[in-house]
Amino acid sequence: MTAQDYPALQAAIDSDTFHPGEWKVTDFIHTPESPKVCTVIEDSKGPITFVRFTKTLRICCVWNDGLDNHRNAKAIIFGVHDAVQMARANGFTELVIQSDNPKLGEFLKRVLKMTESGNQYLLGV
Repeated sequence: MTAQDYPALQAAIDSDTFHPGEWKVTDFIHTPESPKVCTVIEDSKGPITFVRFTKTLRICCVWNDGLDNHRNAKAIIFGVHDAVQMARANGFTELVIQSDNPKLGEFLKRVLKMTESGNQYLLGV
């Protein structure tokens, strides 16, 4: 993610219906005081989701369009695949996605075979 992505990220935050008021653009900006690994998952139509990976490899997302289930599902599948590869390469053993959204939780359990623990979904890598 670069500074050029910040206006689109802000627009996604402003329209976020899954976690209203929870995010700020600065939550996704890497600084020496607050190092972060952030990326944008996009397709030919543009950004799908803005992703921040934390030290525990807890994945936090802001969706560009929470209602676009088809694109979002594809982004989850490919994004988690990429995250698992990155986690393995960097010595992590578990991936955590946190969500209070029942539809997303069911998708993570059914499609990605993640284990539910409260509002967290766990996957060994």
